[in-house]
Amino acid sequence: MTLIELQDINKTYNNGQPLHVLKGIDLSIDRGEFVSIMGASGSGKSTLLNILGILDNYDTGTYMLNGKLIKDLSETQAADYRNRMIGFIFQSFNLISFKTAVENVELPLYYQGVSRKKRHEMAMDYLERLGLGQWANHFPNQMSGGQKQRVAIARALITKPQIILADEPTGALDSKTSVEVMQLLKQLNKQEGITIIVVTHEGGVANETDKIIHIKDGMIGQIEENTSHNAWGGSVIK
Repeated sequence: MTLIELQDINKTYNNGQPLHVLKGIDLSIDRGEFVSIMGASGSGKSTLLNILGILDNYDTGTYMLNGKLIKDLSETQAADYRNRMIGFIFQSFNLISFKTAVENVELPLYYQGVSRKKRHEMAMDYLERLGLGQWANHFPNQMSGGQKQRVAIARALITKPQIILADEPTGALDSKTSVEVMQLLKQLNKQEGITIIVVTHEGGVANETDKIIHIKDGMIGQIEENTSHNAWGGSVIK
């Protein structure tokens, strides 16, 4: 079943000189897919991710999300869609430095009006599932890059999103930790059925996904069905 449908999406930035960033993007992503969008710096992949995440508007075309047209939403409507449907993972983790791991994970539930006791219980549960229970009261500067990214993944998962959008999620990590994070995302996709879209410029990261969408100069190029990678089974998510 199609979850995301983009038709003829165009986006131009007018910062002095007009910059046509996305040029007629057509893209369909089914529920439960694990997809990477791969391209060089400046290819338009981050702009595309921001449109998918309802963080940026597009100029022309149509974006259907779960059968609903996403166009010219008010900030309140956009925030509502994001809170209910989408979890975000960023290269720089985007953790709040003066909050502990558990407080960072709780944050989306605070915005949803969940009680303090309930959101603390849920945040602890997700940290335990990601192997970080003993780090719950540590601050970001007391954790490794891999631990911080796991906190960010727990924060993305806590609202039970249908989609996770990951923008260069391994960009700040060493190669061993990058593999661990990608295996974790793969496992979430297989076991929880979450649709995951990873934006990356790294072939090794893209090769962990089921489908690789190449973007160049604001246009979709080749789309590869990736059958070469091995299915991974593990026990991080209980």
